[in-house]
Amino acid sequence: MSLVASLIDRLRWLRRSSTLRLTLLLSGIFTLGMVIAILIALSIGRDALLRRIDDSLAGLAAAMQINEVPSESFAVIVRPVDALGDLPPAFARVAARGGGTVSLRDDFRRSEEWRVMVAPDSGGTPVLLALPLDDSDEALELLGGVLWVTAALVLCVNLALGLGIGLVAQRRMMTITVTLDRLAAGDLQARTGSTRTVDDLDDIARQLDETAVELERLVAQTRNLSASLAHDLRTPLARLRARLEALPEGPERGAALEEAARLSGIFDTIMRVARIEAGQGRDGFEPVDLGALVEELAEIFGPVIEEEEKRPILDTAGSATVTADRQMLIQAMANLIQNALVYGGQEITLFARGAEIGVADNGAGVDPAHYGDIIKPMVRLDAARQSDGSGLGLALVRAVADRHSAKLVLAENQPSGLRVSLKFAEL
Repeated sequence: MSLVASLIDRLRWLRRSSTLRLTLLLSGIFTLGMVIAILIALSIGRDALLRRIDDSLAGLAAAMQINEVPSESFAVIVRPVDALGDLPPAFARVAARGGGTVSLRDDFRRSEEWRVMVAPDSGGTPVLLALPLDDSDEALELLGGVLWVTAALVLCVNLALGLGIGLVAQRRMMTITVTLDRLAAGDLQARTGSTRTVDDLDDIARQLDETAVELERLVAQTRNLSASLAHDLRTPLARLRARLEALPEGPERGAALEEAARLSGIFDTIMRVARIEAGQGRDGFEPVDLGALVEELAEIFGPVIEEEEKRPILDTAGSATVTADRQMLIQAMANLIQNALVYGGQEITLFARGAEIGVADNGAGVDPAHYGDIIKPMVRLDAARQSDGSGLGLALVRAVADRHSAKLVLAENQPSGLRVSLKFAEL
């Protein structure tokens, strides 16, 4: 079955190949041109042959006397125009027009096609001369057959060369495409490995590798900088917290401690996002039953949701198993639940449907125009600025989704609210 699936994928790839499409297009144009050229050549050749036969018949008529020609002395039929009774009626009809080609249903003197001409003899008497065309037609058919066979052979060679060159070019394009896909999936070490500089595809591959190297350097620098800042600031923050705890009890001390705890949480989240984004490979990934995971999360966070006077709802209908890092999924779901507690309505639904897991609420929701903004780090909408938060919750969820090559889906919940989910590829 895997072999059949591989063959189907290869055929789909061939159908989508622009280089092979170009090869087939050029081959089609070549074929059409060859067909038109051969048809024109055969038509011109037949016209030239008929003109030559007409000239020969006219010259023969001018060189003889009709009363001196024996009736059956030549392969050419020679008759006075008023003595055509022994010939098929078609000869008389063509002779009345001054000449032309006669096509008969049956053989007449072993030929079905004749070239007929009415011309004066040496004495000026109009005579009919007719020459069989079967031999000439056979020669034209032979010439046409040679031309058609030659065109077919040239087309096959051209098509084979074009497909071969197209396959080689497509294989190189696939290398570039796979490298781009790996880079888009977060594998910043992906390279084409091209070292040649023969053509434009080699130039593109080399430039892609150079861009990937620079991108890896910049991303690593950014990640290291954010992680280092968060790590370095945690020490003075811990000292500040210790000094605050040593102050006398009071409202100011409590507010300061809460603010210090909030800043510490922000730094922890930044470091978690940096660690997730910096992860490579599939270490720690295992088959995870999304339905069982959501049930476990409902048991853990259900009491927390109820303490906030909200109602938890569990939906695990038709859940699937995916390959994932269990702890990362728990972090992502915890962030989604926290967002729903802060910004959602009175009902919070934890769901696992197929290869999709997420959280939905029945709150005011978010304008779909802002979906692209709220998943960015440190971005908070105006309505959210009135409550505590760092703007990193959905950024962490997005990092987890990217790490799993899953799709982060934001949608309007019905009848109201926001629905956020991670959509995985099923096993």
